[in-house]
Amino acid sequence: MKILVFSFSLFVFGHCFGQESPNFLWLICEDQSLFFSMYGDSNAHTPNINQLAKDGLVYQNCYSPSPVCAPSRSSLITGMYPTTIGTHHMRAYKKTTENNTINPHNSLPYYSAKPKKQIRFFTEDLRDKNYYCTNNSKEDYNMLTSPLAWDESSQTAHWRNRKEGQPFFSVFNFNVTHESRIWRNSTSYSKEELESIATPYLFPEEEGIKIDLFTNYKNIEKLDEQIGEIIDQLKADSLYESTIIFFFSDHGGPFPRYKRSIYETGIRVPMIAKWIDDNSRGKVHQLISFVDFAPTILDAAKIEREFPFEGVSFFKKNQRQYVYAATDRFDEFTDMRRSIRGGNFKLIYNGDTISPIHKPVVYRQQMKTMQVLDSLKENQSLNVYFSKWFSKHKDRFELYNVSQDHYELNNLILNPKYKSIFKTLQHHLFRWIADSDFGNVSESAMLDSMFTSSMSIPKLNMPKLVSKDSGYTIESNNLNVSVGWRNKSEKAWNIYTANDFIQPNDDFEVLIFRPGYEVLIQAFKK
Repeated sequence: MKILVFSFSLFVFGHCFGQESPNFLWLICEDQSLFFSMYGDSNAHTPNINQLAKDGLVYQNCYSPSPVCAPSRSSLITGMYPTTIGTHHMRAYKKTTENNTINPHNSLPYYSAKPKKQIRFFTEDLRDKNYYCTNNSKEDYNMLTSPLAWDESSQTAHWRNRKEGQPFFSVFNFNVTHESRIWRNSTSYSKEELESIATPYLFPEEEGIKIDLFTNYKNIEKLDEQIGEIIDQLKADSLYESTIIFFFSDHGGPFPRYKRSIYETGIRVPMIAKWIDDNSRGKVHQLISFVDFAPTILDAAKIEREFPFEGVSFFKKNQRQYVYAATDRFDEFTDMRRSIRGGNFKLIYNGDTISPIHKPVVYRQQMKTMQVLDSLKENQSLNVYFSKWFSKHKDRFELYNVSQDHYELNNLILNPKYKSIFKTLQHHLFRWIADSDFGNVSESAMLDSMFTSSMSIPKLNMPKLVSKDSGYTIESNNLNVSVGWRNKSEKAWNIYTANDFIQPNDDFEVLIFRPGYEVLIQAFKK
């Protein structure tokens, strides 16, 4: 199988690069695991997603680096692990809060992460090469969004707003499958409808659970309709064949032991890639992570940047051997867990062994499924699957053969047969943790290293203009910043790179941005 997968990758590589400036479309759903026909689950009728799967490749081992949304999205937009850039704690940043406002979930100030390493929203690289970049419409990165990241970021953002013939990168986010759409649902179902749904492995056959499951599958069908509308628009514009399409979820499913869990159900996600001018179809088993998405897009667009990602392009001959993931604070609870998967095996490291895996997150407690499980726990009627999830303590290490033990029930850590596998995975996992800037410290310690004791947002230095004939160059002595400019009559910022020569039409503005720093905008007269 590895040989087959490798040939897929080479074939796709050759054909993707046959076209100048391909278009890109990301279709991102929320809170979904492998609840789709291409993964063997036929509970939801999804003709549009199924057709996309037939037209492309279905990735069997795609992983989010986090089982919650904001950290995952920070990885997608930067090509970096959340633990490296300090975005791994959920709901750290709120756009509307003032500095020093206290987050009730952790009694710490809200903050925009200030990475130590040089990072940039990869869409800036695309925009610098004349790509029209749109986001419809979620900005949820656990840090301040770069003002230079998008030509448009709103509910009306669309590739159709670009200049004629301009290549595009467009993102559409679909929240119809979010966990909140389950417990907020008021639809009643018949007994026959509920009995038609097959419950996931070892889920109790209880009515409340069946209702949540049925609602989720109905939401997936709504998702399919919405995706179909976008694809129909693409085809109506004669762009389907020239557009690379990714369909994936931001992390695992909406149920207990799925979302917020480092188990496979929380981080392994559905993923389809439809490439262009390519006849390969079927399943791909290579390990991929969200950190790989940005370098893959730039690779396909033939764009190089001056500093690296932590991810690697899907097209690289030396494909990754391991994928990593982390859990930290999600809402009001913190549970520091780290995982590595290599081959058929997965190792989990639990930083805290004296608390249960289950955390009574208020948001999740509104789900009928959670209420049923709480009742079964109270009555001591839980099966082994959820008993482990509710257990008072955790093992320091958990080792699973995930190719056979899909739901991670049989911990192999004490089996001497797997000692060498454990040692290998432990070595690579601990090396990854050590290389991560903020992956092994508390959130408060991380903030102490990012900011002063007053949590004041650091400021950037003013740029300098150098006049040249009828235009200007912009000089900045700030490190690791993105620079943009625009005429005052314009809404979108233009990307500025070193030694560019700009010719404003009228009075203009210059913008300097670095994650974690105060955005600097300076007005100039022509």
